[in-house]
Amino acid sequence: MIFRQNSIRLFGAGAVAALLAACGAQESTGYGTGDPLLGDLDGDFSTDFIGTDGETIGTAAIVDGPNGALFKVDLEGLSQGWHGIHLHQVGDCSDTTEGFKASGGHINPDGNEHGLLNPNGYERADMPNLYAGADGRATASFFNSYVRVTPGEEAASLVGAGAILMDPDGFAIVVHENPDDHMTQPIGGAGARVACAAFSR
Repeated sequence: MIFRQNSIRLFGAGAVAALLAACGAQESTGYGTGDPLLGDLDGDFSTDFIGTDGETIGTAAIVDGPNGALFKVDLEGLSQGWHGIHLHQVGDCSDTTEGFKASGGHINPDGNEHGLLNPNGYERADMPNLYAGADGRATASFFNSYVRVTPGEEAASLVGAGAILMDPDGFAIVVHENPDDHMTQPIGGAGARVACAAFSR
C-alpha cells in the first residue's frame, strides 16, 4: 500500500492544551521501560522518555481517536534544532548504552520507503520533525491517521491491517539527534537515537 495523501498533521497550542487536559490525571512511572503502561486498552496511554544516560527526560502520551492517533511529546535536554521522531517496532528502551537498538526498526507493515516527502509513499512510522529550543525543550503534538494504539470498531477500515501499535512486544517512540530530511533511506539522515519512550502491555 502506498500513501499519497499527507495525513500526519502538526497541531498547535489548542490541541496541545486539550491533550494535556485529557492526560493530566495520569502519572507516568514507566521510566522508558514500558512497564507499567498507564491507562487501559480503551483509554489514553503515557510513559516516560529516557535519554542515553538512562535518566528520565520527558513524557509521551497517546490518545486513540476514530480516525487515527494523537501523539503528544514533551522533552528536555535535546540539542537546539530539529530532530527526527519515529515509531519503532518494539517497546524496549532498556539498552541505553547501545543507543536504544532494542526498540527495533520502524513500524512499516506495508514495506514502503521512508520519508513523508518520498513520492513512493512513506512508512506509518514517519512523523514531522520535532523542534527543540535553545533551552533544549521540545513540546509538540502530531496526528497520524495510519496508526492506532489499540483496535477499535472502525480501526481496520481506517488504518488497515498491521497498523495497530500495541502488539505483544509493544512499540516505542524514538527521537534522533538530527532532523529527518523525509527522503533519504533508511531514516532520512536523522542519525543516532537520543531519546526513547517504550509502550508495552
